[in-house]
Formats: sequence, C-alpha cells, structure tokens
Amino acid sequence: MQTNAYMPILMVFISLVCIAMVIEHYVRNRDRNEDQSWRDKSPLMFRLVRPIVNLFTNKVTESVDQHKLALLKDRLNSAGMNYAIRPEEFIVTKRVFLALGLTLFMYIYFMLELTSSGVITGVAIIIPLGYFYPDIWLRDQIKIRQHNFSKMFPFFLDLLVLSMRAGLNFASALDHSVEKMPAGPVKDEFTRVLRDTRTGLSRREALMNMADRVQMAAVANFVSAINQAEESGGEVGEVLSVQANQRRTERFLRAEKLANQAPVKMLGPLIGLLFPITFIIIMFPIFIKARDSGTMDFFFK
Repeated sequence: MQTNAYMPILMVFISLVCIAMVIEHYVRNRDRNEDQSWRDKSPLMFRLVRPIVNLFTNKVTESVDQHKLALLKDRLNSAGMNYAIRPEEFIVTKRVFLALGLTLFMYIYFMLELTSSGVITGVAIIIPLGYFYPDIWLRDQIKIRQHNFSKMFPFFLDLLVLSMRAGLNFASALDHSVEKMPAGPVKDEFTRVLRDTRTGLSRREALMNMADRVQMAAVANFVSAINQAEESGGEVGEVLSVQANQRRTERFLRAEKLANQAPVKMLGPLIGLLFPITFIIIMFPIFIKARDSGTMDFFFK
C-alpha cells in the first residue's frame, strides 16, 4: 500500500477523536450539576462509550418497555452492577456497540477493498458481535459473581454460627460477621441487607430481596430457613448451624466433582499436544538409525 493510501485512515481516526472530544465536552457541561456520587466504578467497556450513551439515555427510557427494563435491572443486580450501570444505559451501550461494529465493517470493506466472500463473511460477524457483546459480558459477570459468592458463603455462615454461640442475637451477629468478612460479593450483599433494614425495611423483605438479586439456590434455602425459623419461633442458631454444615458439604462435593472431571478435561490436551511430541522424540532416533543402516532404502526409491 502506498503512503498516500494511509491518509484516509489517518483522517478518519482524527475525525473520530475530534467528535469524541466534542461529545464528551458537551456531556460534561450538560451533566455538571448532576450528582454521580451514588455510582460505583463503571467497567471499562461502559466508560469508553459513556459520552455517547448519555446523549440517548433519556430517549430510551421513554421508548423501551418497562418490563424489559425491570428484567435487565434484575440481571444487573445479579452481576453487582446496579450502582454502576442503569438498565437504559446498558441498552444504549448495546446499540452504540452495534453502530461501532457496523462502522468498522464499512471501513474494512471499503477502505481495504475486500473481494473474498469468506473474508467478507468473517468481517460481517463483527456487526452482531458488537450488539451481543454487552450481553455476553454481563452473563460472564453474573457467573463470576455467583462463583465467588458460593466460595465465600460457607465461611460467612460459620462466622454467623460462631457469633451467635458467643451470645449475640441474629442482628448483632449479622453485623459482626459482615464487618469481619473480606471484600467480595458476600460482604456487599449482606451490607446491603443491613442498610435496607436500617432504612425501615423488614429483615424478611431485605433477605428476600437479596435472594432475588443473587439468584442462587443456596441463598434461597438460607433465606427461607431463616424466615421460617423466625416466624415459627424456632432456634435461629440451630438453623444456621445446619445451613453452614450443608453449604460446607456442598462445597466439598463441588470440589470433588471438579477434581474428578480434571482427568477427562486433560485428555484432549494430552492427546493433541503431549503425545505427538512424545512420539516424535521416541521415533526420531529410530528413524535416523533405520535410514543410516539402509533399512528404509526401499521407501526412498
């Protein structure tokens, strides 16, 4: 490609940078008086397109079905992003990524002058990938958060049991256990439970809201057992002890299951990578000796 051919690319890049700077300046001046202190740190994906997203958020709020926004809000809650991204902002982010994918496809198609149908088809995948990438990212965040929650939840229940055996009631034991927990989804969720109860919400409703956010069977069982014990006048400490033992057993069974699956998962890399190299190392000296001795002259005629 000649030097002059790089000029359109450079001009497009400079134009995009200038447009982004103008939009960011406009949005910053428009939202200067809005309080953003409630937000958690947003992911990099969202921060890159926030200036553009803020321009269209209000229009999406008016046009999108409220039921769809509620479902998306539940997913953001499950991913721990409810204070980082609003549902309408997430929808606009998907559309912005779709536009970026379409722009990238058009740029590659026209600027690079593609002719192969296979290459064009491969590049065209960028368009739907740009639209569905935020959904894929959100699904992965939910899985990671649930995995981290399941790892720390048995330890939290053990802290609760020890605190109640030390003489604290359930509310004080919950507060004490949350304070001693390391940073993570378990601490974040139960901190929110404490905050909800302090603002007037009943403990039953706060725990049920947490179960709806986390969407894990272990948490749902825990909440049901606690609420049932409080309603029936049962011993909460005994219920917590049973829950802690059950969660610990589930964690051990899950670890044992993963350990049993490890040999099966290792079989593919062994067959595809290790065995061929081993055969080459073993057979290469045999091949050299057979060639030097004349045994393989028949094959080379």
